[in-house]
Amino acid sequence: MTKRSREEILEEIEEMHLLRKKVMSGEKIPCPKCGEYLIFYGKNSGKHPGIFCPNNDFEILIEYSNHFFKK
Repeated sequence: MTKRSREEILEEIEEMHLLRKKVMSGEKIPCPKCGEYLIFYGKNSGKHPGIFCPNNDFEILIEYSNHFFKK
């Protein structure tokens, strides 16, 4: 495994953020691994909030708690 540069990591984070925004807004986005459409579960869905592939090939978990930002 090769070490990724800071720029590569930031680019991947930006791509995931854009993908998340598109799926959350209702756009049909295929899974980058298998091609099935990704599913969004919100914080009141009864499941962990995030973007999920129905085949469990890909996920972006969303944390709604603000305890990370408290000082």
